[in-house]
Amino acid sequence: MVGNVASSEVINQLEAWYQAIKRLQLAEATTIKHEVMKAIDGMDQDRKVFLYYHLIDSRYHLLINQWDYAGAILKGLKAQVELKETDKLLRYYYYFFSGLYEFHTKQYIEAIHFYRLAESLLKDIPDDIEQAEFNYQLAVAYYEIDQHFVSMDHAEKALELYLQNDQYKNRVATTQMIVAANQLDLYQFASAEALYKNAIELASDVQDFFVKGMGYYNLGVCYDRQDKLDLARECFESALYVDLPKSQYQGVMVGTKYMLARVLFKQGILEEGMHWFEEAKALADEMKDASYQAKLSTIHSIYKERDEVEIDDGLRVLKEGKLWSDVFELAINAARHFQEKEDYSLAAKYFDEGLVAKDQIKAWKEDTAST
Repeated sequence: MVGNVASSEVINQLEAWYQAIKRLQLAEATTIKHEVMKAIDGMDQDRKVFLYYHLIDSRYHLLINQWDYAGAILKGLKAQVELKETDKLLRYYYYFFSGLYEFHTKQYIEAIHFYRLAESLLKDIPDDIEQAEFNYQLAVAYYEIDQHFVSMDHAEKALELYLQNDQYKNRVATTQMIVAANQLDLYQFASAEALYKNAIELASDVQDFFVKGMGYYNLGVCYDRQDKLDLARECFESALYVDLPKSQYQGVMVGTKYMLARVLFKQGILEEGMHWFEEAKALADEMKDASYQAKLSTIHSIYKERDEVEIDDGLRVLKEGKLWSDVFELAINAARHFQEKEDYSLAAKYFDEGLVAKDQIKAWKEDTAST
Protein backbone atom coordinates (compact mmCIF):
# COMPACT_ATOMS: atom_id res chain seq x y z
CA MET A 1 0.00 0.00 0.00
CA VAL A 2 1.35 3.42 -0.97
CA GLY A 3 1.22 5.92 1.87
CA ASN A 4 -1.14 8.85 1.35
CA VAL A 5 -0.26 10.80 4.50
CA ALA A 6 2.68 13.21 4.31
CA SER A 7 5.45 12.85 6.89
CA SER A 8 5.19 16.57 7.64
CA GLU A 9 1.52 16.15 8.57
CA VAL A 10 2.35 13.34 11.00
CA ILE A 11 5.17 15.41 12.53
CA ASN A 12 2.67 18.24 13.16
CA GLN A 13 0.34 15.77 14.89
CA LEU A 14 3.21 14.41 16.96
CA GLU A 15 4.08 17.94 18.08
CA ALA A 16 0.45 18.57 19.05
CA TRP A 17 0.42 15.27 20.97
CA TYR A 18 3.52 16.20 22.94
CA GLN A 19 2.15 19.68 23.71
CA ALA A 20 -1.00 18.09 25.18
CA ILE A 21 1.16 15.77 27.29
CA LYS A 22 3.19 18.72 28.60
CA ARG A 23 -0.05 20.49 29.57
CA LEU A 24 -1.07 17.29 31.43
CA GLN A 25 -4.21 17.20 29.27
CA LEU A 26 -4.79 13.46 29.40
CA ALA A 27 -8.08 13.27 27.47
CA GLU A 28 -6.72 15.46 24.65
CA ALA A 29 -3.44 13.51 24.57
CA THR A 30 -5.33 10.22 24.28
CA THR A 31 -7.50 11.53 21.45
CA ILE A 32 -4.48 12.81 19.52
CA LYS A 33 -2.64 9.49 20.09
CA HIS A 34 -5.40 7.63 18.25
CA GLU A 35 -5.28 10.17 15.40
CA VAL A 36 -1.50 9.81 15.16
CA MET A 37 -1.72 6.01 15.04
CA LYS A 38 -4.15 6.20 12.10
CA ALA A 39 -1.89 8.68 10.31
CA ILE A 40 1.17 6.48 10.87
CA ASP A 41 -0.67 3.54 9.29
CA GLY A 42 -1.25 5.63 6.16
CA MET A 43 2.28 6.97 5.85
CA ASP A 44 5.28 5.74 3.89
CA GLN A 45 8.18 4.33 5.89
CA ASP A 46 10.15 7.16 7.50
CA ARG A 47 12.72 6.22 10.16
CA LYS A 48 12.79 9.65 11.77
CA VAL A 49 9.00 9.90 12.07
CA PHE A 50 8.69 6.39 13.50
CA LEU A 51 11.42 7.11 16.03
CA TYR A 52 9.71 10.38 16.94
CA TYR A 53 6.40 8.54 17.38
CA HIS A 54 7.86 5.90 19.70
CA LEU A 55 9.63 8.52 21.82
CA ILE A 56 6.44 10.55 22.34
CA ASP A 57 4.56 7.30 22.98
CA SER A 58 7.00 6.51 25.80
CA ARG A 59 6.27 9.94 27.29
CA TYR A 60 2.53 9.32 26.98
CA HIS A 61 2.82 6.06 28.89
CA LEU A 62 4.79 7.82 31.62
CA LEU A 63 1.90 10.30 31.88
CA ILE A 64 -0.61 7.49 32.42
CA ASN A 65 1.68 5.73 34.93
CA GLN A 66 2.48 2.75 32.70
CA TRP A 67 6.15 2.97 33.64
CA ASP A 68 7.23 -0.55 32.69
CA TYR A 69 5.76 -0.14 29.23
CA ALA A 70 7.48 3.24 28.80
CA GLY A 71 10.77 1.78 30.00
CA ALA A 72 10.53 -1.08 27.51
CA ILE A 73 9.96 1.39 24.64
CA LEU A 74 12.98 3.46 25.66
CA LYS A 75 15.18 0.39 26.04
CA GLY A 76 14.20 -0.74 22.56
CA LEU A 77 15.08 2.67 21.07
CA LYS A 78 18.57 3.00 22.58
CA ALA A 79 20.54 1.59 19.62
CA GLN A 80 18.63 3.72 17.09
CA VAL A 81 18.97 6.94 19.07
CA GLU A 82 22.72 6.51 19.38
CA LEU A 83 23.26 6.36 15.59
CA LYS A 84 25.21 9.38 14.35
CA GLU A 85 22.50 10.45 11.92
CA THR A 86 19.87 10.79 14.66
CA ASP A 87 19.13 14.49 15.06
CA LYS A 88 19.61 16.43 18.28
CA LEU A 89 15.91 16.83 19.07
CA LEU A 90 15.27 13.08 19.07
CA ARG A 91 18.38 12.40 21.11
CA TYR A 92 17.25 15.08 23.58
CA TYR A 93 13.84 13.42 23.89
CA TYR A 94 15.45 10.04 24.47
CA TYR A 95 17.70 11.27 27.28
CA PHE A 96 15.01 13.46 28.83
CA PHE A 97 12.31 10.78 28.78
CA SER A 98 14.81 8.20 30.06
CA GLY A 99 15.43 10.56 32.97
CA LEU A 100 11.68 10.74 33.63
CA TYR A 101 11.47 6.94 33.56
CA GLU A 102 14.37 6.56 36.01
CA PHE A 103 12.79 9.18 38.26
CA HIS A 104 9.46 7.37 38.34
CA THR A 105 11.25 4.15 39.31
CA LYS A 106 12.90 6.15 42.15
CA GLN A 107 16.40 5.94 40.67
CA TYR A 108 17.01 9.62 41.28
CA ILE A 109 20.76 9.75 40.68
CA GLU A 110 20.37 7.89 37.38
CA ALA A 111 17.54 10.27 36.44
CA ILE A 112 19.78 13.28 36.97
CA HIS A 113 22.50 11.60 34.90
CA PHE A 114 20.10 11.36 31.94
CA TYR A 115 18.84 14.91 32.51
CA ARG A 116 22.40 16.19 32.24
CA LEU A 117 22.86 14.37 28.95
CA ALA A 118 19.61 15.97 27.74
CA GLU A 119 20.73 19.40 28.96
CA SER A 120 23.74 19.34 26.63
CA LEU A 121 21.27 19.23 23.70
CA LEU A 122 18.60 21.56 25.08
CA LYS A 123 20.45 24.75 24.09
CA ASP A 124 19.78 23.90 20.45
CA ILE A 125 16.01 23.61 20.97
CA PRO A 126 14.36 27.07 20.67
CA ASP A 127 11.18 26.26 22.61
CA ASP A 128 10.44 28.16 25.81
CA ILE A 129 7.90 25.61 27.04
CA GLU A 130 10.36 22.77 26.53
CA GLN A 131 12.91 24.79 28.52
CA ALA A 132 10.26 25.21 31.23
CA GLU A 133 9.36 21.51 31.20
CA PHE A 134 13.01 20.50 31.48
CA ASN A 135 13.69 22.88 34.37
CA TYR A 136 10.51 21.75 36.14
CA GLN A 137 11.47 18.08 35.97
CA LEU A 138 15.02 18.83 37.09
CA ALA A 139 13.60 20.82 40.03
CA VAL A 140 11.51 17.78 41.04
CA ALA A 141 14.52 15.46 40.84
CA TYR A 142 16.78 17.72 42.90
CA TYR A 143 14.00 18.12 45.47
CA GLU A 144 13.86 14.35 45.91
CA ILE A 145 17.54 14.27 46.92
CA ASP A 146 17.17 17.31 49.21
CA GLN A 147 19.17 19.74 47.08
CA HIS A 148 16.68 22.47 47.90
CA PHE A 149 18.39 25.57 46.58
CA VAL A 150 19.32 23.90 43.28
CA SER A 151 15.73 22.66 43.00
CA MET A 152 14.26 26.11 43.65
CA ASP A 153 16.60 27.68 41.09
CA HIS A 154 15.30 25.35 38.38
CA ALA A 155 11.70 25.75 39.56
CA GLU A 156 11.91 29.53 39.37
CA LYS A 157 13.29 29.30 35.81
CA ALA A 158 10.37 27.07 34.85
CA LEU A 159 7.84 29.30 36.59
CA GLU A 160 9.04 32.41 34.75
CA LEU A 161 8.51 30.68 31.41
CA TYR A 162 5.16 29.05 32.25
CA LEU A 163 3.75 32.39 33.44
CA GLN A 164 4.25 33.79 29.93
CA ASN A 165 1.75 31.32 28.42
CA ASP A 166 -1.90 31.19 29.49
CA GLN A 167 -2.24 27.59 28.28
CA TYR A 168 0.01 26.37 31.09
CA LYS A 169 -1.74 27.62 34.23
CA ASN A 170 -1.84 24.08 35.60
CA ARG A 171 1.94 23.86 35.13
CA VAL A 172 2.28 27.14 37.01
CA ALA A 173 0.43 25.37 39.82
CA THR A 174 2.64 22.26 39.75
CA THR A 175 5.77 24.42 39.71
CA GLN A 176 4.52 26.48 42.63
CA MET A 177 4.07 23.22 44.51
CA ILE A 178 7.72 22.29 43.95
CA VAL A 179 8.82 25.70 45.25
CA ALA A 180 6.49 25.17 48.22
CA ALA A 181 7.87 21.67 48.89
CA ASN A 182 11.38 23.09 49.11
CA GLN A 183 10.19 25.88 51.39
CA LEU A 184 8.51 23.30 53.59
CA ASP A 185 11.76 21.35 53.98
CA LEU A 186 13.47 24.64 54.86
CA TYR A 187 10.82 25.30 57.56
CA GLN A 188 9.31 28.25 55.68
CA PHE A 189 5.83 27.07 56.60
CA ALA A 190 3.79 30.22 55.94
CA SER A 191 5.22 30.68 52.43
CA ALA A 192 4.70 27.00 51.62
CA GLU A 193 1.06 27.07 52.79
CA ALA A 194 0.32 30.18 50.71
CA LEU A 195 1.80 28.64 47.56
CA TYR A 196 -0.05 25.34 48.02
CA LYS A 197 -3.35 27.20 48.48
CA ASN A 198 -2.67 29.31 45.38
CA ALA A 199 -1.85 26.17 43.38
CA ILE A 200 -5.15 24.55 44.44
CA GLU A 201 -7.03 27.69 43.38
CA LEU A 202 -5.26 27.80 40.00
CA ALA A 203 -5.98 24.11 39.39
CA SER A 204 -9.64 24.65 40.29
CA ASP A 205 -9.89 27.59 37.87
CA VAL A 206 -8.68 25.47 34.94
CA GLN A 207 -10.48 22.33 36.19
CA ASP A 208 -7.31 20.27 36.38
CA PHE A 209 -8.44 17.71 38.93
CA PHE A 210 -5.15 15.81 39.05
CA VAL A 211 -3.21 18.96 40.03
CA LYS A 212 -5.99 19.96 42.44
CA GLY A 213 -5.80 16.55 44.15
CA MET A 214 -2.02 16.83 44.42
CA GLY A 215 -2.43 20.33 45.84
CA TYR A 216 -4.64 19.09 48.68
CA TYR A 217 -2.27 16.17 49.29
CA ASN A 218 0.76 18.45 49.52
CA LEU A 219 -1.00 20.99 51.73
CA GLY A 220 -1.92 18.07 54.00
CA VAL A 221 1.76 17.06 54.18
CA CYS A 222 2.60 20.68 55.03
CA TYR A 223 0.19 20.64 57.98
CA ASP A 224 1.36 17.18 59.07
CA ARG A 225 4.94 18.43 59.27
CA GLN A 226 3.78 21.19 61.61
CA ASP A 227 1.81 18.70 63.69
CA LYS A 228 -1.44 20.45 62.72
CA LEU A 229 -3.10 17.09 62.42
CA ASP A 230 -6.74 18.20 62.19
CA LEU A 231 -5.91 20.49 59.26
CA ALA A 232 -3.81 17.76 57.64
CA ARG A 233 -6.70 15.33 57.95
CA GLU A 234 -9.10 17.84 56.32
CA CYS A 235 -6.74 18.25 53.35
CA PHE A 236 -6.28 14.52 52.79
CA GLU A 237 -10.04 14.03 53.01
CA SER A 238 -10.54 16.84 50.46
CA ALA A 239 -8.09 15.10 48.11
CA LEU A 240 -10.14 11.89 48.36
CA TYR A 241 -13.16 13.57 46.80
CA VAL A 242 -11.45 15.17 43.82
CA ASP A 243 -12.73 13.64 40.58
CA LEU A 244 -9.46 12.18 39.26
CA PRO A 245 -8.95 10.61 35.83
CA LYS A 246 -8.92 6.81 36.12
CA SER A 247 -5.31 6.45 34.93
CA GLN A 248 -4.10 8.92 37.57
CA TYR A 249 -6.30 7.70 40.43
CA GLN A 250 -3.94 5.12 41.91
CA GLY A 251 -0.88 7.36 41.94
CA VAL A 252 -2.62 10.10 43.92
CA MET A 253 -4.84 7.94 46.08
CA VAL A 254 -2.23 5.50 47.43
CA GLY A 255 -0.26 8.42 48.88
CA THR A 256 -3.35 10.24 50.13
CA LYS A 257 -4.81 7.20 51.87
CA TYR A 258 -1.43 6.31 53.35
CA MET A 259 -1.02 9.80 54.80
CA LEU A 260 -4.61 9.90 56.07
CA ALA A 261 -4.05 6.58 57.86
CA ARG A 262 -0.79 7.88 59.33
CA VAL A 263 -2.40 11.09 60.61
CA LEU A 264 -5.28 9.15 62.19
CA PHE A 265 -2.83 6.71 63.81
CA LYS A 266 -0.90 9.66 65.25
CA GLN A 267 -4.16 11.04 66.66
CA GLY A 268 -4.97 7.70 68.24
CA ILE A 269 -8.05 7.25 66.01
CA LEU A 270 -7.07 3.68 65.27
CA GLU A 271 -10.30 2.17 63.92
CA GLU A 272 -10.75 4.84 61.24
CA GLY A 273 -7.02 4.81 60.60
CA MET A 274 -7.19 1.07 59.93
CA HIS A 275 -9.92 1.66 57.35
CA TRP A 276 -7.67 3.95 55.31
CA PHE A 277 -4.66 1.75 55.99
CA GLU A 278 -6.48 -1.19 54.37
CA GLU A 279 -7.58 1.00 51.45
CA ALA A 280 -4.01 2.19 50.88
CA LYS A 281 -2.62 -1.33 51.25
CA ALA A 282 -5.04 -2.69 48.65
CA LEU A 283 -3.88 -0.03 46.19
CA ALA A 284 -0.18 -0.57 46.97
CA ASP A 285 -0.61 -4.32 46.48
CA GLU A 286 -2.49 -3.79 43.22
CA MET A 287 0.26 -1.47 41.98
CA LYS A 288 3.00 -3.80 43.33
CA ASP A 289 4.55 -0.68 44.87
CA ALA A 290 7.18 -2.01 47.28
CA SER A 291 7.94 1.40 48.79
CA TYR A 292 4.33 2.06 49.81
CA GLN A 293 3.95 -1.51 51.01
CA ALA A 294 7.00 -0.95 53.24
CA LYS A 295 5.78 2.43 54.49
CA LEU A 296 2.35 1.03 55.30
CA SER A 297 3.82 -1.94 57.14
CA THR A 298 6.04 0.44 59.11
CA ILE A 299 3.29 2.79 60.31
CA HIS A 300 1.08 -0.19 61.20
CA SER A 301 3.93 -1.62 63.27
CA ILE A 302 4.65 1.70 64.99
CA TYR A 303 1.15 2.82 65.91
CA LYS A 304 -1.05 -0.28 65.86
CA GLU A 305 1.01 -3.36 66.72
CA ARG A 306 4.27 -2.03 68.21
CA ASP A 307 6.29 -4.60 66.29
CA GLU A 308 9.98 -3.70 66.30
CA VAL A 309 10.90 -6.49 63.87
CA GLU A 310 8.35 -5.32 61.30
CA ILE A 311 9.42 -1.68 61.69
CA ASP A 312 13.02 -2.68 61.02
CA ASP A 313 11.97 -4.77 58.03
CA GLY A 314 9.99 -1.88 56.52
CA LEU A 315 12.88 0.52 57.00
CA ARG A 316 15.23 -2.07 55.46
CA VAL A 317 13.15 -2.19 52.26
CA LEU A 318 13.24 1.61 52.03
CA LYS A 319 17.00 1.65 52.64
CA GLU A 320 17.53 -0.92 49.89
CA GLY A 321 15.60 1.38 47.56
CA LYS A 322 17.77 4.30 48.75
CA LEU A 323 14.61 6.13 49.84
CA TRP A 324 16.50 7.90 52.59
CA SER A 325 14.03 10.76 53.02
CA ASP A 326 11.29 8.22 53.77
CA VAL A 327 13.59 6.35 56.14
CA PHE A 328 14.41 9.59 57.97
CA GLU A 329 10.78 10.68 58.26
CA LEU A 330 9.47 7.31 59.46
CA ALA A 331 12.36 6.74 61.89
CA ILE A 332 11.75 10.14 63.49
CA ASN A 333 8.00 9.46 63.64
CA ALA A 334 8.74 6.15 65.38
CA ALA A 335 11.18 7.79 67.79
CA ARG A 336 8.71 10.49 68.81
CA HIS A 337 5.89 7.98 69.22
CA PHE A 338 7.95 5.70 71.46
CA GLN A 339 9.21 8.68 73.42
CA GLU A 340 5.59 9.63 74.13
CA LYS A 341 4.97 6.04 75.24
CA GLU A 342 8.03 6.32 77.56
CA ASP A 343 9.81 3.51 75.72
CA TYR A 344 13.09 5.39 75.73
CA SER A 345 15.15 2.46 74.42
CA LEU A 346 13.17 2.23 71.17
CA ALA A 347 12.98 6.02 70.96
CA ALA A 348 16.77 6.28 71.11
CA LYS A 349 17.15 3.48 68.54
CA TYR A 350 14.96 5.21 65.98
CA PHE A 351 16.40 8.66 66.60
CA ASP A 352 19.74 7.04 65.71
CA GLU A 353 18.17 5.51 62.60
CA GLY A 354 17.00 8.98 61.61
CA LEU A 355 20.49 10.41 62.03
CA VAL A 356 21.98 7.64 59.88
CA ALA A 357 19.40 8.37 57.17
CA LYS A 358 20.26 12.07 57.34
CA ASP A 359 23.94 11.23 56.81
CA GLN A 360 22.97 9.13 53.77
CA ILE A 361 21.03 12.07 52.33
CA LYS A 362 24.11 14.26 52.78
CA ALA A 363 26.28 11.64 51.03
CA TRP A 364 23.70 11.48 48.25
CA LYS A 365 24.04 15.21 47.67
CA GLU A 366 27.81 14.86 47.41
CA ASP A 367 27.50 11.96 44.96
CA THR A 368 25.16 14.00 42.76
CA ALA A 369 27.45 17.02 42.78
CA SER A 370 30.37 14.88 41.58
CA THR A 371 28.44 12.86 38.97
